Amino acid sequence: MTTPRDTLQQMATGYVEAKILLSAAELRIFDLLAGEGARASAVARRIGGTQRGTEILLDALVAAEILDKQDGVYRNRPEYEEHLVSDTGDHFASMLRHRNRLFRRWAFLEEIIRGEEPQEGASHFSPGTDRTANTDFIQAMVSASGGRAPQIIAEIDLDGVKTLADLGGGPGHYLAEFLRQAPEIEAYLCDLPLTLEVARELHQDTALGARGHFVAWDLYQGQAPADLPPLDLAFISQVLHGESPEANQALLTRLFEKIAPGGRVVIHENVIDPSRISPRWAAIFAVNMLAMTRGGRTYTEAEYHAWGAAAGFVPRPGKRIDGRSFLVFLERPLR
Repeated sequence: MTTPRDTLQQMATGYVEAKILLSAAELRIFDLLAGEGARASAVARRIGGTQRGTEILLDALVAAEILDKQDGVYRNRPEYEEHLVSDTGDHFASMLRHRNRLFRRWAFLEEIIRGEEPQEGASHFSPGTDRTANTDFIQAMVSASGGRAPQIIAEIDLDGVKTLADLGGGPGHYLAEFLRQAPEIEAYLCDLPLTLEVARELHQDTALGARGHFVAWDLYQGQAPADLPPLDLAFISQVLHGESPEANQALLTRLFEKIAPGGRVVIHENVIDPSRISPRWAAIFAVNMLAMTRGGRTYTEAEYHAWGAAAGFVPRPGKRIDGRSFLVFLERPLR
């Protein structure tokens, strides 16, 4: 039987195996072990590591049953290899490298809670400025939620929608699903320039790549681009949790003029209940926003509604899809 002490012990040591896996992904060790594998000495040379450190890390991964070891040669276990090597459609390796950057900020959580900016270690992650980190971040979105896009988009009424924009849409997997379900729509992907580069590469052979419009727009730093037409629907997925209430209010106020009369804003978010303790993952994710952003957290449906109403929208009842996904609906009046 698991005791309360066992539960606390498991929580307290959870970082150990996590950091072993994340470090190996950050060093791209799994890429070096693909196929025939390699000896520790060869891996150490390729990553600029010491023989001692590399061997200890590799042996720990063998003990964790992620790698195999035979006659001094280390190999990825076949069942894990497609998820651990880079440049696969799975993009899980990018997710691991992104989570390693999160890990560095989380190490300073107590300083952050005290309102202190850590004097050393990782700084706030700034999408759009670090090309490598941004690529991992955008590809991680595909790994985290790409498979759920059909379920999310199926919950949104697209009747009468002719122009649609995915704002802060990252890799464009949600917009691609909109196009799959409603091929006739005029689709716009709006995000930072470096992010759009990644999205174009991901969709070079898809309908989004062929028919979609890629529009550079820093949502929180200015008005919508003039070449973005009035929108029947603006979709904002997992963006607003990264910013403060004041910034989100200002964004919705600016966005109001870009929504056609009768048009809608659909916000897909990790919405937390008014108690702020449920769903469990929403409460935990709020800590991630505390660690990684200057003003973000998870918000309630009532907060989104209040920002929308202040901007001129009419709030409509939302829809919870599961513990991590909630759709908030805002509508621009016809007059």
